[in-house]
Amino acid sequence: MLSVKVEDYGETEDQMHYVTYRVSGLSEKELDFLLNNLEGETIVEDGDLLLNIFYSRKFFPFASDDAHFKLEDFIKREEIEMTYFIASFLEDMK
Repeated sequence: MLSVKVEDYGETEDQMHYVTYRVSGLSEKELDFLLNNLEGETIVEDGDLLLNIFYSRKFFPFASDDAHFKLEDFIKREEIEMTYFIASFLEDMK
């Protein structure tokens, strides 16, 4: 079963904001499809896809003041949104 977790997030030295997602529960075919078609940095670790997406500060999911007070809620929301995105993206395989 497809599962997406926020593995890491933050700001790079050159002030780019990033979120690293761990995507698990993928078949080998789905993993290959995502590796070949997703934008962003991708690597495979222990059968999971690690997807690193960079954002400008304006679009960084954790940039708002509310995110600092309700961080757990913002992480969960981000995981749900990325799960939906990955599931929709995998529909293109069919």
